[in-house]
Formats: sequence, C-alpha cells, structure tokens
Amino acid sequence: MVSVGIISDIHSNFFALEIVLEYLRDKIDALICAGDFVGYGFQPKECLEAIMDYSLPTYNCLGNHDVGVRYEYCQQFEQESCKDDLKLFSMEEVRPAAKSMFSQNAKGISESQYHFLEELPFFQEFGLGKKTFHLTHGTPSKKERDNIVRYLPAPPIQPLRQTIDRAHQFSGTKDVDIIIVGHTHQRFYINRDRVQGWSHIGERYSNASVSYPKVFKFPRDQIILNPGAIGQPRDGNPAASFMILDIDTSTVTFHALEYSRKEFYSQARDKCPPSIQDPSFWEIKI
Repeated sequence: MVSVGIISDIHSNFFALEIVLEYLRDKIDALICAGDFVGYGFQPKECLEAIMDYSLPTYNCLGNHDVGVRYEYCQQFEQESCKDDLKLFSMEEVRPAAKSMFSQNAKGISESQYHFLEELPFFQEFGLGKKTFHLTHGTPSKKERDNIVRYLPAPPIQPLRQTIDRAHQFSGTKDVDIIIVGHTHQRFYINRDRVQGWSHIGERYSNASVSYPKVFKFPRDQIILNPGAIGQPRDGNPAASFMILDIDTSTVTFHALEYSRKEFYSQARDKCPPSIQDPSFWEIKI
C-alpha cells in the first residue's frame, strides 16, 4: 500500500502543523508539501525543524514566502544570492502583512534551515507507486516566477476548463498522473479528462455544507489537486486542511482538523506586527 500525505502553506503555524503531523503518524508512506513553509506566522523554526526531521520520504517545493524569508536572511549577511531572489519578485509586490514577517521569520531560523529554503526546487517530478507526480506551489510553468507567484484558482473563481488549460501551459504536466499545487489556500479536486471539479469555496458560494473527511475516487484520468492550507485556509473552513492520497485504492481524502486557533492568535498578537493582528486574517472569531 502507498499512502501519501499532501500539505501546503504551513506559514509558520506550528500549532496547526503539529496536529496534522500527529494525525498522519502511521497512516502514510511519504509526505508532499507544496511550499510556503514560512511567512505570516511566528513559528518558522519549529515548522522547518518538523519537516526537515520528518522520518518518512518528503517531496517539497519552493513557495513565494519561502523566497521572501530566505531573501531577508541572506540580506542580514549581505550575500550575493539575495539578488537572484529579487529577480523573482519585487518586495513592492508583497502584501504589507507578508513583508512585515519576512524579516522576523528570517531572524528566527538557523543556518541549516536557511539552506533548506535555499535548496527548494521550483517544481519537482517524481514517481510513487504506479503514479507520476508534478509538484509546484503556484502554476506549472517553464518560467520560474510563475511556479511561485502565479495562482491556479479553484473553480468557480475561475472556470474549470480555464484552470485545467492554465495547468497545462507547461508541456511537462500533460503526461503526469497527478498535479499538485498550493498558493491559493483553497482546497480543490479536478479530474482533467472528465472535466469534473470540486472545491470547498465552490460549496461555500452555493451555500452547501461540507463535512470532512471528504473522499473522491479517481479513475485513470489525470487529476489536479490543491490540499488547501495548513496554517491559514482562505476558503471558509479555518481548520487545518490537508489530504491523504491512497494510490492502491485510487482515493483522495480531504481532511480538516481543528487546532487551538485562539491560543495561536493570542500569541500572534504578542509576537506579530499590527498588520496581521486582525483576527479575521487568521479566520478566527473572537
């Protein structure tokens, strides 16, 4: 049996990550993360340590916040590699809430954790069981920037066919079995050839209730997946979002786990700048 845990957008929220990793213990054979390990939250060191020391094979890729934090880290030491990161995106493009935490996160990580961020690939292709995977944070592309910055929106924010077409602008994705992305913080499932899709945000727009775990049985057709966000979901369900993909049974199961959001937020108010102290930023009701 080959079962794979799929996570994304941890954003330095170890309160949420710890709950998810504990749940996944003894349930999976490998872990995939679609980027943004750091940024926004105040626990970058703990999150990176948990991923770097994970006992199972891991497959990771670079997120835009990972670039921002490593840029600020190397700025502290005036390293030349900072210039390469500025080519990916200008700091003027970054939301003030994100920018304010890049420097704070950078001051809280170790040298080995910086090198982990530095070595993350823009995308990764690999095989697990009998399936082939293409993993990236934003949108699959030959352009490095698109892989970390360009969104692949969930339907119905973008028409289903348009989302599929955008995922295939990079020819390398057309023949893989499973495409995994993150970045939007919105969970979705797309069956390419049958042109079927589901997203939590789509359910919210239609006023339908969603219960978790939510299971999809996928055929041989290619599927495109976004597990949502561990640290800061943005589709109406604030619980830590992730997936388990079982290759042998051809099922993908979406999960949403509660964690101590109010405790996380109470510490965030003390440790984060005013720009992200609004509880609605973390989808927390006070």
